[in-house]
Amino acid sequence: MDYKIVSENIELQIEVLFEELWSGISAREDSRAFGAMIEKRITNNWFDLCSKLGYEAIDIPGRRTIFDFACYIEGTLCGFDVKTKDLDSTRYSDGGVCAVGNLLKFLANDKGVFMIVEFGHGKSTSKNDSRDIEYIRVAPFHSLPENTYRIENLGTGQIRLNYTINQVWDEIDWNRSYNDFFDIFCELAITHYRRVKADAEKRIKSIKQFKDGGYQNFRFIR
Repeated sequence: MDYKIVSENIELQIEVLFEELWSGISAREDSRAFGAMIEKRITNNWFDLCSKLGYEAIDIPGRRTIFDFACYIEGTLCGFDVKTKDLDSTRYSDGGVCAVGNLLKFLANDKGVFMIVEFGHGKSTSKNDSRDIEYIRVAPFHSLPENTYRIENLGTGQIRLNYTINQVWDEIDWNRSYNDFFDIFCELAITHYRRVKADAEKRIKSIKQFKDGGYQNFRFIR
């Protein structure tokens, strides 16, 4: 599969889908609601979009999947996850993707391709309380630059992105194999879990000292 061509094909069709909504979109009450609106417009048109490209769309998945919509391309399952990025530097955007285990299961067990669909948006220049779409980017997760990935200690490990897809667009390795990605990502995950283990052991020791000292003067050991 040519990941770059697939990404460009999907990107172009989504741009057409939002052509009349490129500027002056209702800002919604928060970023989550704005993202849900973007996602809903795509899912409502997903089968038609895939038909135009000759891809085999599948039913919209439930909430337990790591992607928002999916299709088969050349016999391979491709799952697409929508991310909306507020380009206002004063507003927080966590870049959250999914849990470590869920990503590895999808890539390795399901032999799927995990694709990010990123919408960059900012305050509208034409309407108050509205947003303008600044760009739409689509790229396979496993092809992003190595320094884009990070893992945080949430649940069993939550994947975050240090940069937007747009920021690293010229650095994407479209030809990276899954084995090369796993070499990168597994080392990152191992480092994360070792750090979590060390932190957990320090906290256990702190709790034990607190207990042994009659529950006086608690503090975490650094």
